[in-house]
This record gives sequence, C-alpha cells and structure tokens, in this order.
Amino acid sequence: MSKNKYKYSSLKKKQGVIHKEKFTFDNSKVFLTGLIICFHIIPLFFLAFGDMGKQMLNSLGMLVMNPIFIMAILLFYGVRVGFNMKMPLLTAVISGASVGMYYLDPEQEAYLFYLFQTVVVMFCVYLILAVGFELIGAAIKRRIS
Repeated sequence: MSKNKYKYSSLKKKQGVIHKEKFTFDNSKVFLTGLIICFHIIPLFFLAFGDMGKQMLNSLGMLVMNPIFIMAILLFYGVRVGFNMKMPLLTAVISGASVGMYYLDPEQEAYLFYLFQTVVVMFCVYLILAVGFELIGAAIKRRIS
C-alpha cells in the first residue's frame, strides 16, 4: 500500500460554499425589471393618494418595504443565478435613487444636506442587505445542487 493513499484528491476542483456566476443582462433582466417596479412604480402608487399616501410611504417604505423587496428579489436571484457583485451594486443604485426621489420632503430646511446624507446612508444599508441576501441565495443554490 502506498504512503499517499489520497494523492489524487488534490486534483479535484475545490468548490466553495457560495456559487459564483458571471453577470449577464440576459439572466438579470427579469430581476432588474422587478427592482424598478418595486422601487419606482410602487412608490408612485402611494404618492397618487396625496398627503395620506406620502405619509404611508414615509412610514413604511424606506425601512420596511424596501428591505423586504431586496430580500425577496435577491434571494430568488441568488438561488436562480448565483452570486456576483454587480447585482447588489445595481440594486443599491436603483434603491438609493428611489430614496432621493420619493422619501424626502423638498420643503424642509437644509433639504440638499439631508438628501445627500440620507441617500448615502441608505445606499450603504441597501448594499449590505443586497450582498447578504444574494450570498444566502447563492449558498442555498450550492446546497441544492
């Protein structure tokens, strides 16, 4: 019997816990459309109800609905496609733009300062959430396959 009974085990390709995939718009167009609908069309629906809709959007949107949308879309994306860093970046850009467009009141004092500050903070928060949920989805994909 040879000393190294595992000499061919190093030839196997080592797979990590996370399934990584190359980013293509063909794989991502459905998810990007879902993100645009969730972050730009649904807030418009709330704003159609006037001041009451604006208050509902401010109380529910930025801290409740948007993370739920990110969780649902990017978990499904991670399970379906795998992990790549471009999708969380696109998600953070789309959601950060919606924060600047729909969630801030232009009549408040020091509007531009609060606009910049809120968009930057929420961009970082949404990016962390997007990366985390996509990593979880990619780990689930690796576990399933």
